[in-house]
Amino acid sequence: MTDAPGWAAPGSAMPETADAAAAPPPAPPPVADDTPVTEIPLRPLGVSELLDGAITYVRRSPRAALGLSAILTSIVQVILTAAQFIVLGGRLHVDVESPADLVGVLGPASMTSLVGLFLTAYVVLLLSGLLAPVMGRTLLGHGTSFGQACRDVRAVKGRLAGTATAILAVVLLAIALPIAPLVASVLVHAPTGVQALTAVLGIPLALGLMVVGYVWFALATPIAVLERRGVRAALRRSTEIVRGRWWRVMGVLTLALVITIFVEFLVLPVPFAIAQQIFLAFDKEPHGWLLVAVIAVGGVGRIIAGTLVNPFNAGVITLIYADRRMRREAFDLESQLEPADDPLAAWLPGPLTAAGSGPQPKTPRPSFVAPPPPGWHR
Repeated sequence: MTDAPGWAAPGSAMPETADAAAAPPPAPPPVADDTPVTEIPLRPLGVSELLDGAITYVRRSPRAALGLSAILTSIVQVILTAAQFIVLGGRLHVDVESPADLVGVLGPASMTSLVGLFLTAYVVLLLSGLLAPVMGRTLLGHGTSFGQACRDVRAVKGRLAGTATAILAVVLLAIALPIAPLVASVLVHAPTGVQALTAVLGIPLALGLMVVGYVWFALATPIAVLERRGVRAALRRSTEIVRGRWWRVMGVLTLALVITIFVEFLVLPVPFAIAQQIFLAFDKEPHGWLLVAVIAVGGVGRIIAGTLVNPFNAGVITLIYADRRMRREAFDLESQLEPADDPLAAWLPGPLTAAGSGPQPKTPRPSFVAPPPPGWHR
């Protein structure tokens, strides 16, 4: 006995078999997805993701990141190498026969090292602004060429330099104020107890104020570039973003600094230090071309180390800024709901930060009015 055919509505086609009626509709053809894919998750980031992202964006756009870093690092290291050569009088080995000789050597050498430390910090601040568009494009799934990176900051290079200079000035002022009594006591030959007291109180206070000032204002350079703000507005905006998460920002910056010191001074310079010792094996007091070779090897090693490490520090600063905007202003959700044609335009202040002073007051919603029933006329 055969099954009776199923009922069908008038005008509809009757399926030939039960299998054909139960067969699922064919799957639609695959649609090409042109949405850019980012290697750094566009969401609030953890500490490990911040550090990993600072390496990822360099790998994604190596010419832009390493090219700009190489230019700035080379300028600084050439200046420092020439200054150290002049201070030491062209001598690589100095005989120390008395405490006075030791002070005479350590004083100028320490001063050049301190100047080099602040110049390196200035380079990192500049790079955090110069490479902010590179990081901004990477977070939204786009790469950046060297030429594009230069064009992105061409219009804001003045305010970027001013912002980096202002941050460094704040840090130097924070150091100078607590150290001033110590310097004055040494200059006037105050009693040893007074000098010791000013040193015990002044040096820790100077280090603490330096850290506090740097953490509050470190995010101002990417803000000046990505949000197109002036110097004072960028500094003020940095304090607004850091507020409430100061300890977390300080911890991430400190961890990045520890990694930088380990790699830049203990890992990368080792081959170049070995090469210098090989040159010095021929002559303990090199002259002429041998002296030039020893100095050049050391300078090249510092340039390579700084070129590779400085973009990492700059990337951490920019990623902290992006993370704070995603946590504080839901930038990740806003950029996904309303994607901009230009990746950098997405970083401009949105509705929550239109005035640059935090969330804006919400506009009142209109009250709901029920529609009139059909056929009703006023």
